[in-house]
Amino acid sequence: MKTKILTLLAASTLAFFTACSDDSGSNKTPAEICAEGLSEDCLVGTWTLKSISQKGNNEIITDFSAAQGGTLVFSEDSLYHYTRSTAGECPGSLSGGTDDKGHWSINEGTLIFKANKEGDCVEFGKTFTTTPKIEVVGETVTLILNTVLFQEAESDGMFAGNDTEVFVRTE
Repeated sequence: MKTKILTLLAASTLAFFTACSDDSGSNKTPAEICAEGLSEDCLVGTWTLKSISQKGNNEIITDFSAAQGGTLVFSEDSLYHYTRSTAGECPGSLSGGTDDKGHWSINEGTLIFKANKEGDCVEFGKTFTTTPKIEVVGETVTLILNTVLFQEAESDGMFAGNDTEVFVRTE
């Protein structure tokens, strides 16, 4: 009887730990996860602005030093936070600032941003959509937004939609 109880206890314990184990591929690197395509698991983390590509005049602006660049953080609770190192000029009537915040989601390959903070370079309540491209080379993951959402471009690109922002995964 004692053997049956111990066997039952061991089986129950094993079943409990198996049910509670994380089998979501947590051993994969961000590069491995992102190589599978756009997903929440791929996006969650920190991305650093690498460049803005201006399609109109074929210029690629890569001078994003600490004083000019920005960091985009996607959190697991579907919030995003973009931080510029310095306050900048924003297109139109918006006021320059150093950060933008809101909610993000993915719907059939489209990345959706909804601003929940007034001012800076994104209007409160405004929804932005973009169909991003993910590139993976070795362990480097690049996120290409097909529009400029967080930085001003010479062509007022945030609204023109003809430029791209390129981010590199840093965490």
